[in-house]
Amino acid sequence: MKSTAVIWTEPVREKLRAFRSEHFTVEETFDYVAQLILETEDLLLNPILSRSYTEDFGKFKGFSRVVVKKFRIYFQVIEQDIVITAILFPGEQ
Repeated sequence: MKSTAVIWTEPVREKLRAFRSEHFTVEETFDYVAQLILETEDLLLNPILSRSYTEDFGKFKGFSRVVVKKFRIYFQVIEQDIVITAILFPGEQ
């Protein structure tokens, strides 16, 4: 039996690495992003807590979405793996 894994695609990883906040230091921002990743994986891997919304229209039509700390995270379930395909920062359209 294969366990479920959360896979962060390279464009999403690069976008998270590029995230900066003018209000916090680089170290504080890095810690915030690390906590965001941990919370997202915990949510997606927990079948009881995982609540997602499937987009009906727009750029991400057909993708599932969860919101964690105001970040919109779009993903697809491929076989048993959860593949995160996009992330939108707070305020980003």
